[in-house]
Amino acid sequence: MSVLSLQGVCLSFPRGRRHVVRVLADVSLQVDAGEVVAVLAQRAQGKTSLLRVAAGIERPDRGHVYFEGEDLWGLSERRRSRLLGRQIGWVGSAMPDLDMPMLANIALPLFATYGKREAYERAMAALERVGGRECAEQFWGSLADWERALVAIAQGIVRGPKLLLVDDLTISLGLGETDEVTQLLGTLAIEQGFAVLTSVSDGIATGSSGRIARLFDGELSETPRPLETLGNIIDFPGAGSGSHGPRRDVS
Repeated sequence: MSVLSLQGVCLSFPRGRRHVVRVLADVSLQVDAGEVVAVLAQRAQGKTSLLRVAAGIERPDRGHVYFEGEDLWGLSERRRSRLLGRQIGWVGSAMPDLDMPMLANIALPLFATYGKREAYERAMAALERVGGRECAEQFWGSLADWERALVAIAQGIVRGPKLLLVDDLTISLGLGETDEVTQLLGTLAIEQGFAVLTSVSDGIATGSSGRIARLFDGELSETPRPLETLGNIIDFPGAGSGSHGPRRDVS
């Protein structure tokens, strides 16, 4: 049984009074434990929305989202929230809500479950595993982009999730840093046995992915390798541009 299974998922957002933006059109996808699957798309083509649907944050218009065989939208809101907090990890590049050292930022959400001491131990273990120990006492503003990526991954894995959703984490990284981060995700997936679904906007960022799917105009299709020769997705012939509302990120 797949950790994540999307079946016939459709999603659209209203834009103005009469126009509707189609974001996902009959999307189906499975991700297994220990596997990294990359969704490759240019900006505003719906890859963030796809991850939000997979996380149980955004409800699709049609279709089903299964996490370990359970339909996420057949569960109570409380149960979905618990899954997102404990078994589904989210990795993004957004600035933390609280301005405090990174170790405290990672540990704070764990206090209620583990207590303060164990929460800090788990947070430090996660930072050490990703190679970010030196970031523990630093604040977000003092971190380099690649250090922020490591901190974000540590935050995503600290609870030992079964599914890790990674949203365009390498977009601001150089080639070498991108390769290191993608290789780290692949190693963690095998080592810790969780499934990884990652969104990327550059073919180079798919380096450690076992499978790759291209998302364009709402449709998802498997893409053969090698992708490294394709360069950035925005250079693909015939690629169009999308749009989204002020609070709806469909990238």
